[in-house]
Order: sequence, then C-alpha cells, then structure tokens
Amino acid sequence: MKKSGALPELLEALEEFLARGLPQAEVTTDYPWEQRRLPLDRAVVWLGVEKITALGDGFAPYLGEEKGTAAQVAGREVEVTLRLEILHRQDGNVCHRVFGDLCQRLLLEDGRPRVRELSCGGAAFDRESGAFRLACRGVLRGVLAQSEKGAPIREIRVERQGGPAGPEE
Repeated sequence: MKKSGALPELLEALEEFLARGLPQAEVTTDYPWEQRRLPLDRAVVWLGVEKITALGDGFAPYLGEEKGTAAQVAGREVEVTLRLEILHRQDGNVCHRVFGDLCQRLLLEDGRPRVRELSCGGAAFDRESGAFRLACRGVLRGVLAQSEKGAPIREIRVERQGGPAGPEE
C-alpha cells in the first residue's frame, strides 16, 4: 500500500534506494519487533523518522511554478533526523558491516539522497526483538514542497516590518 504525504514518500523512496544497494539485508519501514518476523540469516534494516526541524521562516514561502504547469509551489527547508536500526538474529558484527555498506550507499554513491551525516552506537543483544540491534542516526536536508493548481499569481506585495511599504516622503 502506497502511503501519501511528504514523509511517507521520503521513507518509501529511501527504502527502495537502500534495498537496491543492500542485497544482503531486508530493508523496511515496518518495525519487526518480534523475533519470528526476523530472517535467520539476513540482517534487517528498519528505517524511520526521529525528528524534523523546520529551518528559516514560516511555512509556505513561494518557490515558483512547477515546470511545464501553472501550479504554484510553496515549501520550507527542513532537516530530517532519520533513525535506522539494523537487526540480526545471530551476529552483532553483521550489524556493523551492514552499517558500513549503509554509509557507502548514503554518503558516496551516485543518485544518493542528501545525507549529511551518519552515526551509530554499539551493537547489543535486544531481548524484546530476539536479535542483535545497532541503532543508527542520519541527518539529511531538503525542501518539503507542495504545489497548488490554480490561477497564477497576480500580485506580489512587499511589506516593511512597520506595515505596508508606501511611497518614501
């Protein structure tokens, strides 16, 4: 089932991108808490959003028109903190090897998203999931944008902090 909205679409695109480059792991956005849902011989990379920071001023500054249409585009620059968890039922070292492959994929390869940093802690056995677990974080920047079909902009108004800009006297 395809999820709608900017963040679900971002996660879905990252999931597909990582799955193509990490054939030794199963990549998912559905958290596999239960041991029975984890494969015996493959790592699982879970992908989610931990935090979003909106940068700059208020939402919906005008960004222009969508190419080839009259749709107006508005958006805001954001910084997204991704949470990735790598799980493996038998070997914590596998988690670290997969993290190295993840770094290669997200930081160095062509067509990658704009990930600025990746970090991880130590792998430890997690009783609840019945597997070794390595928690990782990644930070990426982007623009959340939305387009609206409608009439083109007819007026742009510039205001000073004290009120509407009028003629200088």
